[in-house]
Amino acid sequence: MAGLRPDLWAIGHTTPETAAVIQQDGTILADSPNSPSLVVLRDWLTAWEMAARPAPETYTPNLIRADDGAGQGPAGWHLRLSR
Repeated sequence: MAGLRPDLWAIGHTTPETAAVIQQDGTILADSPNSPSLVVLRDWLTAWEMAARPAPETYTPNLIRADDGAGQGPAGWHLRLSR
């Protein structure tokens, strides 16, 4: 999730090299037309559409520790939503 302006929020996907977000108004922004993050974001949107567009409150957020040693990107946390 990113705050683009005080009144504009977006959700999206990032890696150390790429980024893509979808704004509240449905506008999608990405670092390039072939962005790997854009591919992931579009996959998420397709899955959401196929699930009949469930409301945000139907999901449970979970933080999962990410370790750099596993080759899964930088150490830190991943936010995962489950239903």
